[in-house]
Amino acid sequence: MHSFFCNLFIISAVLFYSLSAKSAANKTITLGTTNATVTPLYQKAHRILTYAFLQFGYDLSIKVLPNKRSLIWANHGVLDGDLFRISNLDLTTFMNLQRVDEPLFVIDQSVIGKAGIKVNGWQSMNKYIVAYERGTKFIETHQDKFKGVILVNTFDQAVALIHAGRADITITSRNTANTFLARLKYDHEVMVHQPPLVEIALHVYINKYKHPELADKLSALLRLMKSNGQFEALLSE
Repeated sequence: MHSFFCNLFIISAVLFYSLSAKSAANKTITLGTTNATVTPLYQKAHRILTYAFLQFGYDLSIKVLPNKRSLIWANHGVLDGDLFRISNLDLTTFMNLQRVDEPLFVIDQSVIGKAGIKVNGWQSMNKYIVAYERGTKFIETHQDKFKGVILVNTFDQAVALIHAGRADITITSRNTANTFLARLKYDHEVMVHQPPLVEIALHVYINKYKHPELADKLSALLRLMKSNGQFEALLSE
């Protein structure tokens, strides 16, 4: 009988520690984004950050949400952070977020519209009505540069407004635009114009109260990955 209980104790202990180890190995960090899963930017970020967070013992989960909701949920701690945002995100409004200082990407932001659009910096935008996704901060801060603005929920809605003649342009990265335009099949009426309007750096943002040291650690790791070739290798997969 003593041997039976002894064996039962050992089995229970092994199961307990096995389950504990599994739980520890399967911590999940959840980031929000407005980028659709089909976009090249989402896919590249997913590859890089899946690898990076694994080094800290996290499995990465990404939730695609409306633009503003993603930021609000990250700030309130519903999520652990936001997948990527501009460098100068207003942290007086989103005061619970901390920027990962090493940029995840530096990307173009290009003007999308019908033929005849002329792009020469912000000063050339005053002839055009722009339709853009709610919560796109770098456009919000330049609203006065446009003839008019219309807020939409998706890229598809912006393109529909261009075709209806209610808007002249929308703005997003060249790769994202090409992905969506290929799917929409609008007979090449709407195109990506050159040169890009602007280049912006994109950073991961982490809820600093949920993860006090993680932003700094991730920044250091991203720098290391870029220097040792791991970052580029993941982009090339």
